[in-house]
Amino acid sequence: MLSESTNLTERIVEQCKRGDERAQHAIYKQYVRAMYNVAYRMVANQFDAEDVVQDAFVKAFKKVGNLKENKAFGAWLKQIVIHEAIGLIRKNKNKEIKLEWVDELPDSESDEPDNDLPMEQVMNAIIDLPQGARVVFTLRVVEGYKFAEIAQLTGLTENNCKVQFHRSKKLLNTKLKSILYVG
Repeated sequence: MLSESTNLTERIVEQCKRGDERAQHAIYKQYVRAMYNVAYRMVANQFDAEDVVQDAFVKAFKKVGNLKENKAFGAWLKQIVIHEAIGLIRKNKNKEIKLEWVDELPDSESDEPDNDLPMEQVMNAIIDLPQGARVVFTLRVVEGYKFAEIAQLTGLTENNCKVQFHRSKKLLNTKLKSILYVG
């Protein structure tokens, strides 16, 4: 079944290479949610993430003819999204980034840890990281990149990526402990 899905994606990508708008729409529907999640984890803002994804799809459809292996479309598109997100972060480097918090932390009268820490609170803690640490952490943990690859994507040195990553882990550890022991 996975093979059928891969073959279908390859055929749709081939149609995109010929400029078929229905194929582009099908690819967009197939990948938009995953690409939005990648972008959002990096830019931590709904509107910026939407812009990143939109720009990435426009760029992908313009350059899809350069793609050598149609089955690699998803990974190739993710690279474009990451590059677009990093570009936006660099462009907005001196602007204040506003975080979008969905829920307040619940009040607790207990010193007992809440072992059912909602994923939303974990994601909010990641989003709350300083921008450089958040980008490196997201690329390393969520997207699975190696430090050398992160360095190449971000323009940082490999050692700087490692420092940012360890800083992000320390900050997350502190933040998550404070969430576990609210009270």
